[in-house]
Amino acid sequence: MVIEKAYFTIHEGLESKFEATFKEAVRYIAETDRYMNYRLLKSIETERKYVIFIEWETLTSHTEGFMSSVRFEKFTSLVDPFLENVEMEHLAPIDSDL
Repeated sequence: MVIEKAYFTIHEGLESKFEATFKEAVRYIAETDRYMNYRLLKSIETERKYVIFIEWETLTSHTEGFMSSVRFEKFTSLVDPFLENVEMEHLAPIDSDL
């Protein structure tokens, strides 16, 4: 399993619209083979900051299965207008009590 972590900074005043749009756009991620689940979280200290964790069966599930697809283009066309900044990386789980 690989966890994609992305930090989003949203343009000021668009947080509610971003959240509503993200709920629609995430279906394009979920339709990808070997997608497992996601969590979208909002910063308590900085209202414009969000983090998303997406679990994929493999790294290529994300990089080739999603990012090289029309679904990625559809997802980004919906969320990009809200994004001031994005930082993304892939993580390997080490330990958890979940």
